[in-house]
Amino acid sequence: MGKLLIPLIALLVSAGVFVGYIKPTYDDVKILQFEDSQFNQALDKSRELQEVRGSLLSRFNTFSEADLARLQKMLPDNVDNVRLILDIDGVASKYNMRTRNVQVVQDSSATPEIIGLDTRPFDSLILSFSVAGTYDGFINFLRDLESSLRIVDVLSLTFQSNRIGDLYEFDMSIRTYWLK
Repeated sequence: MGKLLIPLIALLVSAGVFVGYIKPTYDDVKILQFEDSQFNQALDKSRELQEVRGSLLSRFNTFSEADLARLQKMLPDNVDNVRLILDIDGVASKYNMRTRNVQVVQDSSATPEIIGLDTRPFDSLILSFSVAGTYDGFINFLRDLESSLRIVDVLSLTFQSNRIGDLYEFDMSIRTYWLK
């Protein structure tokens, strides 16, 4: 019986050591290996992103300051109502017109079909104003506004004749955009 008891005890002790120490330690090693592979993947991704960032930065540095200023004017990264109104007034003054009755409205109805979080990278506002001048002057004003760097959409346009000469009163609403 002694010959059978010693191997049985050795087998039970080895099973206990396996269940109590080796298996949990092996599971911990497996978890650490998995975490290590995830960290290595994240590190590889980080290197790729750094390479992309470097190439984008080198491309960005090839743009001239004038081009960057034009791009900033075309699609600014903030709302600058005063600058926009002054720009429009400057264009109008070239044709002996002045902007009047200026109203700025935050454009909340730009995309009413979107429900939930607005993830658009841009926002817009509506600017309404009036100018008085000749029809030809107004057409030239619209052409200059169309070819200006700032992106604008004409939403509405009404005009009426004044009793004095060939002057007209033009009421406009435009939408302009900026990056969020």
